[in-house]
Amino acid sequence: MATLSVTNLERLFGELELSTPIPQFASSDIRSKPLDLYRSYLAELICGIVDCDPTAAYSAVQLSNDPLHGDFTVVLPRLCTNANPKELAQTVIEKFAPNALFDLPWADGVYLRVCAHSGTLPRLLIPFIIERNSGYGRHGEEKQETGSLSPRQEKEVVVEFSSPNIASEFQAKHLRSTIIGEFISNIYQFMGWKVFRTNYLGDWGKDMALLGVGWENFGSEEDFEKDPVSHLLDVYHKIHQEFLPEQIASRKARDEAKKHGQDELEATVGIEGRGVFAERNAFFKRMEDGDQHALDLFKSIREVNIDSYAKFYGRLGITFDEYSGESQVRQETIAELEQALKDKGITEESGGASVIDMKKLGAKFGTAIVRDRTGSSTYFMRYLAAVLERSRRQEFDKMIFVAADKTGHFSRLIKVFEALGMTELAAKLEHVQLNDVSHMAEKLGHDCQPHNIIDQCAKAVRDVLKADEQKATVLGTSDEVVTKLGTTAILAQELSTKRGSDHAFDINSMASFKSGTGAYLQYHYAQLCSILKSHPLKADLTPEDYESLSEEEHTSLLLALGQYPEVVQATYKSLEPANIMAYLHTVAEKLTDCLDDDEDDEQEEQEGVRDMEEKGIGPVQSALFEATRVVLENGMRLLGLEPVAFLLRERADTPVAD
Repeated sequence: MATLSVTNLERLFGELELSTPIPQFASSDIRSKPLDLYRSYLAELICGIVDCDPTAAYSAVQLSNDPLHGDFTVVLPRLCTNANPKELAQTVIEKFAPNALFDLPWADGVYLRVCAHSGTLPRLLIPFIIERNSGYGRHGEEKQETGSLSPRQEKEVVVEFSSPNIASEFQAKHLRSTIIGEFISNIYQFMGWKVFRTNYLGDWGKDMALLGVGWENFGSEEDFEKDPVSHLLDVYHKIHQEFLPEQIASRKARDEAKKHGQDELEATVGIEGRGVFAERNAFFKRMEDGDQHALDLFKSIREVNIDSYAKFYGRLGITFDEYSGESQVRQETIAELEQALKDKGITEESGGASVIDMKKLGAKFGTAIVRDRTGSSTYFMRYLAAVLERSRRQEFDKMIFVAADKTGHFSRLIKVFEALGMTELAAKLEHVQLNDVSHMAEKLGHDCQPHNIIDQCAKAVRDVLKADEQKATVLGTSDEVVTKLGTTAILAQELSTKRGSDHAFDINSMASFKSGTGAYLQYHYAQLCSILKSHPLKADLTPEDYESLSEEEHTSLLLALGQYPEVVQATYKSLEPANIMAYLHTVAEKLTDCLDDDEDDEQEEQEGVRDMEEKGIGPVQSALFEATRVVLENGMRLLGLEPVAFLLRERADTPVAD
């Protein structure tokens, strides 16, 4: 029975002897969310018993969090604010006519508890999920009677993420930005947006100039040819060690000036006018003045780093549409913005530098430096110009910056655009904040390169598989599979952590198969694929077939599967991938309950993929497992986790040479 159109849904409900057309509510989405069908019918049924506003009735119907409280909960005070909840419940119970969707309700204080009819739930949800397949979970997906998608006006979003400083090491905050930025790109794409992924590299400015000074002191063409990225990191660390005492002295002078209400920039003039500070500033001036030697070095550094990063991102399954950066910003745009800031009286002089007092623009505190005392452009100004250039060459509807930001850089950016009268552009900009507190450096070392992160996780996964023969049998132990599981471990670690939480980075925990890890999801998905290979999906299930899925475990799993579009929609608003990770693990756990004959039989629980023939898997059980597979795969792909089972399938399908 097709469910892709309202007409077919109503035909199905007609067979169930339910009234049609399907009740319509402003906040329901019956084409995308199967549980909205239940909410709509329950709300209409209650409206027929109690004289209440239909919108209030619909909002009163909620999913229950505890199976002991039924499947749906009606919050009685929301129906009629002045009515007695006990009397209201009694009225509804007395006049409630059992039907194909619901069993009789019961009262529970100010709530009315209702269970979905176990015989109908699988008959509705399983085809609803399977027929939508990879599109299940997409909000507002409107099907025509032909079953084809109606065209939607496509909006464009630019997502800027990762953005490492190529002069120094790849830090945990860049890893978080990379993984969460790709997830945000995926979910916007899934929801119908055209997505442009850009990596705005820190490839200009004082840090690059510091590396240039380091190269002139410690660089070796021979070592660069052997391993360019490692050698550049070594050079950077050496010059940074020489520079560190000067940085500490400058910071101390600033703090003292601030404590006594003095100009912080003036206080550092002497310190920053000599030593490595002076060498760095001089090298940067050479870069901005177009010195050929300085620019040739810069280009070499940029090229080798982009090549290395592109390979690393590829191992994570991420491809950028563009590698942008500070160096790509036109000097003319910077000059244009500087003039506009001066014309509007936004900039002022301080310690020989041109600055913006952000408090005058409505910010709580802070100063944005437009040009430093040496006359060089600043990171903030180059960033401002980069966004303006982007808006002129690309008509985006939204631009999202995915980055850790303790300095208020992005909020200042938006404030300045507003002050310049570019309110339309400012309204399109959004910053997604990340916590940059991490233990990655102390676990892997401060000079750890991106590729080493994946390699170390893959090694940990291989050690786990060596100790667990059953898991190794299901998933395989090829280098490709182990690397993919190592990548999954990294991705899942970040995706399961709230954006505002610390970054734990425990490799042994990440590589394990315990609940909450990426390997746990991969293993359960592979189990499903193994079952479905032995018991493939069959068409034309009868109502009697569906009635065999009446156990509590089946109902619990089905209700969880039905919630997937709502989880996706909520995550689309919050941009917290941890919500989808938690949901997928709940689905996997409920799947395990359906597979276990006896939850007290620990030996059974450890056997993994058992002889499913002995468990009596029939066509309808296969359909339930296929619906579960669809949800797990959709969720994993949304998170950027490629199912390892696909690698196993491709390997099995590859013909063996004679």
